[in-house]
Amino acid sequence: MTINLDTKQTTMTDINSKAEIEAEAEIAAATKAAASVVDGEVSGLGPSDAVLHLTFHPSTPKAQYNTAICTDEGEKKLVLMYFAIQGLGEVPRLILAEAAMPYESFAPFGGEDQSVAMEWRSRSPNGLLPTLSGAGIPRASPISQSSAIIRFLAKRLGMDGGKDDVVASTRADILFETAKDLGGDGKKELIASVLADPEKDYSVAKGPFSTGKRIEKMLATMADPKDESAALNYGQIQLFHVLLQCEGRRKGCVLDNLGVVLDDFRIQMENRAGLKEYLNSTARFPFIKKELGEDGGYTYSTGPLKRSEIKSPT
Repeated sequence: MTINLDTKQTTMTDINSKAEIEAEAEIAAATKAAASVVDGEVSGLGPSDAVLHLTFHPSTPKAQYNTAICTDEGEKKLVLMYFAIQGLGEVPRLILAEAAMPYESFAPFGGEDQSVAMEWRSRSPNGLLPTLSGAGIPRASPISQSSAIIRFLAKRLGMDGGKDDVVASTRADILFETAKDLGGDGKKELIASVLADPEKDYSVAKGPFSTGKRIEKMLATMADPKDESAALNYGQIQLFHVLLQCEGRRKGCVLDNLGVVLDDFRIQMENRAGLKEYLNSTARFPFIKKELGEDGGYTYSTGPLKRSEIKSPT
């Protein structure tokens, strides 16, 4: 039997093109629904008629990162989808803010019909959020899993520790994983506690205080966040996120319990162009009560927000 490879290839191209058209139509439907629901308040995750749609257009590109979208090669703008909370979507958002990378954000509250929520339950490879498409990733088959998305963005933007430098990239990944350890179960609560110096146990290898000291040594070999032209790595962004979560529980706790080095790092990161604008904007969702160790689950710790006031940084 003879197989016509050209015909087979054409058929697959047609199928892929149809899938992309359908996925783009889903994005258009979500955008339209979001634009039609601008009034009312939201207090966290729950019932909703439409997702939030935000478009990020940073005015000043950062030369140290690869933010160009190659439309001639079929690349499209990044589209990130995650719930209207910080959660697992916050580190990707911080990475994109640091890089000054244009992207579109779709943030569901969880109760929307899938027809106006980009059919994410079926589109996502694991059926969960976050998802990411664009920059070479087809709309019809986005990627998922927060750590996979973070590593993709780091490689794509040049935030993986050094181009073609496997050792530097591995060290960035070590910091990424160690920072996640620092923010693990019960550790943020301990960091945010009011402790006397003798109560800080540095003998526990994975305890927050000994982990903090090890992180100090890692940071000493990496880009200085005070240098606006420096290319940071995704491990530094993950660490910054964890420190912000700790400070959200009690202001001043990073300095009190992790020391001046990590607190200076936090402050320098807060003042970097891109990150500063995002952190001070209404596009950054408040902590939910669960993230602060409080009762109330997925409701905002600050109280309800007006949908119309949630806007991209300008």
